[in-house]
Amino acid sequence: MEDVLTVVIISDSTGETAINYIKSITIQFPDLETRIIRKPDIKTKSEIDEIMDGLDKDSVIVITVADKDLALYLREKAKEDNVIVLDILSYGINKFEKLTGKKAIRKPGLTRTLSTNYFNMIDAIEFAIKYDDGKDPRGFLKSDIVLVGVSRTSKTPTTMILATKNFKVSNLPLLPESKLPQELFEVDPDRVIGLIIDPNKLSNIRSERTKTLGLEGDSKYFDMQRIEDELNYAKEVFKDLDCKVIDVTENTIEQTATEIIEYYFEKFPEEREKKS
Repeated sequence: MEDVLTVVIISDSTGETAINYIKSITIQFPDLETRIIRKPDIKTKSEIDEIMDGLDKDSVIVITVADKDLALYLREKAKEDNVIVLDILSYGINKFEKLTGKKAIRKPGLTRTLSTNYFNMIDAIEFAIKYDDGKDPRGFLKSDIVLVGVSRTSKTPTTMILATKNFKVSNLPLLPESKLPQELFEVDPDRVIGLIIDPNKLSNIRSERTKTLGLEGDSKYFDMQRIEDELNYAKEVFKDLDCKVIDVTENTIEQTATEIIEYYFEKFPEEREKKS
């Protein structure tokens, strides 16, 4: 065998899984020099034949091919040439099939989908942080969903849950003293969700919040008249925006997020596949 070990990655997707697998092995051999050749998006036997025809017989092949027949064909071709094959995907799938009694769907490209969804989620979380609490009204027009409501209606926690499901969400606290940004009225009303809550529940939430902050005494923050004024103002805003309104009084944050998602896909069914 040469001083340099050639590792050929053959995959029906990007080959990232195999790359990481090989790195976890070769790091244990600090004196071993390796050359990695990646062959992604392999879908046919003719593509395999082409790879095998030009292969150095001292190479090691690592495959992540979901299609059972294609993986078998590749292993047989390698066996004919006495080339070592590490079929890490089939090995794991076979073990899980025996363990669970279920059959794997063996659909190519699912790893790539997972990776894409992961990075979309990270983008959505970064978006949520950037445009939280109305910090930059320009974010409203870039959002999948805009949440509006008075303080302590769980806008930020709901925003973050939606972000983990790949939705780009911004939110705006409503205060009678604050002028609404013009950008809010330029957003498609179907993308705006107003959050409302029972005044007594809100008063209790705000009272507990002030205690956790170490504040004592009376405060207009949880004064009932102040809360009624804020909620009435919020209802007027929701009418002006012509938006969907969700009562969060009895909801957990997860329930509110689920209700928003169901409404969103009713309005934008074409986006369901993008978010799944």
